[in-house]
Amino acid sequence: MYYNTNNESSSTLKRSRERATTQEEIILDLFKRNPNFHMTPFDIQEALGILYDLNAPITSVRRAITDLTTDKKLVKTDIMKKGKYGKEVHCWTFKM
Repeated sequence: MYYNTNNESSSTLKRSRERATTQEEIILDLFKRNPNFHMTPFDIQEALGILYDLNAPITSVRRAITDLTTDKKLVKTDIMKKGKYGKEVHCWTFKM
């Protein structure tokens, strides 16, 4: 889902929606391939860069995992890891 908070229109909006859908599909695929992994948004962002050559902003990763969690495809866990800025961050896992 692309949240059109900056009032894009026509082809720009269409392209943004397609990119958001693709990001969610790629992130879900990452979890499906690694169903026992517990990943933070920062872990996911790093994996997208390494495995898919995708430079996704952390805000886009967080939006995608929130939407996938709402759709009951991912689960937010109680497991926490130290994130990029030294703070503890929740992990997500694939909902089997």
